[in-house]
Amino acid sequence: MNLFNFLKKNTKISIDSSDINFIKKYNFDSLTSNPSLILSSILNKSYNKILLNFLKKFNKNIKLDSDEEISFYDNLLIFIAGNLIPFIKDKISLEIPARISYNYNKIIIYSKKLIYLCNLFGINTKKILIKIPATNSGIIAASKLKNFGIECNLTLIFDMNQVKKCFDSGIYLISPFVGRISDKTCCFYDSGVNFVKNIYDYKSSFNFKTKIMAASFRNINQILNLFFCDYLTISPIFFDKLLKTNINYNIYKKKILFKNFNLNNLNNISYKLLLDGIKQFEKDHNNLINLLSLIINNF
Repeated sequence: MNLFNFLKKNTKISIDSSDINFIKKYNFDSLTSNPSLILSSILNKSYNKILLNFLKKFNKNIKLDSDEEISFYDNLLIFIAGNLIPFIKDKISLEIPARISYNYNKIIIYSKKLIYLCNLFGINTKKILIKIPATNSGIIAASKLKNFGIECNLTLIFDMNQVKKCFDSGIYLISPFVGRISDKTCCFYDSGVNFVKNIYDYKSSFNFKTKIMAASFRNINQILNLFFCDYLTISPIFFDKLLKTNINYNIYKKKILFKNFNLNNLNNISYKLLLDGIKQFEKDHNNLINLLSLIINNF
């Protein structure tokens, strides 16, 4: 049995990709998409037909990008989601623009806008998660959105303060970034893996319902050590490695061993990790918008 099939028996696999040709080929449970992945798919020409059909159908004179009005980008994002959903068994996470991460009202408006467009495009909104950075405004907004039947994926999770707020608010899913924590914090064990195991232990101890999606891996070891999470979101590079590597030993959930480490270390650096993540998300979004502007002007 290869590692991918082993993981599929124990957890749900989410793929970090928007490449429709790649996604069609495999039966993934879930999909996490973002502007950088969409940008990559446009550049590698996997969206040639989709973009052509979209550009023929939609008004290119509306705003290219907007926090509150329905924009060209919003329509394209939902159009792409509609093309990907038939090949995904569970849910797709759609990301809000990072620039509104600290604005409660704009997060609410933007999230409702995306769900409105999903309904307009005939997409089952039960298969949609709104992906929001886990700022205080983001967590409060996600809690409010539950009242409208909108579930969220709170991303860029780096410390237990964020985790506890999300759990207490009944957020559907959180995405702790394993690799980015490991990059910045040292401990006897892998700090990113230990952080997620501490989240899992806390969730189990108090019977919280929020799902855990471990993300941002640096190696196969990290992925295997977190197979007990509700979801693992992996890049195509690691997916290929998992397919090509066979497992020849038994792993049991009951035998997972881990050690608590000083979570204050994470609390001290989590704000910077969160801010850096939001800045990178915003840069990726702006790069995509610039490319779309170029495509529209030359269509």
